[in-house]
Amino acid sequence: MLKKLLFIIPILIIFFIALGFGAQNASQVTVNFLIFESQLSVAAVAGIFLGLGFIIAVAFYLFALLKWKFGYNRLLKKYVALKRKHDSADESQD
Repeated sequence: MLKKLLFIIPILIIFFIALGFGAQNASQVTVNFLIFESQLSVAAVAGIFLGLGFIIAVAFYLFALLKWKFGYNRLLKKYVALKRKHDSADESQD
């Protein structure tokens, strides 16, 4: 429960900061993307790039987590195989 709370609190803080930023920056700017051009508010541009940054960060986190889990499982299989080999060697000596 505490882990979820520690995850939710920073997200809520960022959300409220973004709301305050959006309320203060409602002016329109021209954003020129690679394919098209658009008129957006400063808050919308900041929100889009904040969201993209969040998605990219989560993708990197999930990639690192999967890499760690696969490495852990590989090492665990090696450990179990060595333990079985060691236990069978001990039984054959008796």
